[in-house]
Amino acid sequence: MNENKKSLVPFGIILGGSLIIVSIIVGYVIYYVKTYDNAVITVTGVAQKEVKSDIIKWRSSFSRQIGPASSDLENGSAEMKNDLNSILSYFTSNGVATSDISMDPMSVDPIYQTANGTYSGKFYGGGVGGTLTGYNLTQNILIESGNVDGITKLAQDAPQYLIGKGIVFSSQNPEYYLKNSTLDSLRSEMLSDALGNAKSRAESITEGVGASVGNLRSSSIGVTQITPVNSTEVSDYGTYDTTSIQKLLTYLVHTTFTLK
Repeated sequence: MNENKKSLVPFGIILGGSLIIVSIIVGYVIYYVKTYDNAVITVTGVAQKEVKSDIIKWRSSFSRQIGPASSDLENGSAEMKNDLNSILSYFTSNGVATSDISMDPMSVDPIYQTANGTYSGKFYGGGVGGTLTGYNLTQNILIESGNVDGITKLAQDAPQYLIGKGIVFSSQNPEYYLKNSTLDSLRSEMLSDALGNAKSRAESITEGVGASVGNLRSSSIGVTQITPVNSTEVSDYGTYDTTSIQKLLTYLVHTTFTLK
């Protein structure tokens, strides 16, 4: 009996040692799975493209000041109509399509003289207690066109030309936009480039530590930035510049990759 017990001792030692080794291996595997294989890297990818605006909006107006009599209103309305015809003729002769032109109704604002000065009824109405001295007639014009270069030049030349014709003409700075169809066509291409940029960044970061980038775990699109070229302007809520013809379109993609 004692001899049998003695023969079992080495076997027990071997079995116990094996169990310890197996436990260590299993523990290491579990630790490896829980740590390294589940490790991730989060990076932001960016894609940028310089794009020329393909829509221009240009707002302008013309006006006349007239006396307070009803005949002044009648004559002033006729003069405003003549001014409008001259302006439209000038626009169309410079290549503006009539379908690109829209106009607000003519506004008529009374002008009052008080002890404190002259006020327009547009802001103060008839309650200022002054004397009615006349009216200010104004009409707004909007041109919205795909002829970006042509309308830009027209906006530069029109004030001097029309004022030289005796028309009180006022011009605002043109606004430049990208068509929705243009943005849609660029969107998928640039988002793909941004994802590629994100993976390249992740690989550059991890190559120095002996790891490699695995599968894409998650991604989200950041806000779109449309800024002037060479501008550093950005916003957490996105930016849409309307002052420049040439724009820099920027797409951001926030990504998370596994490591292997």
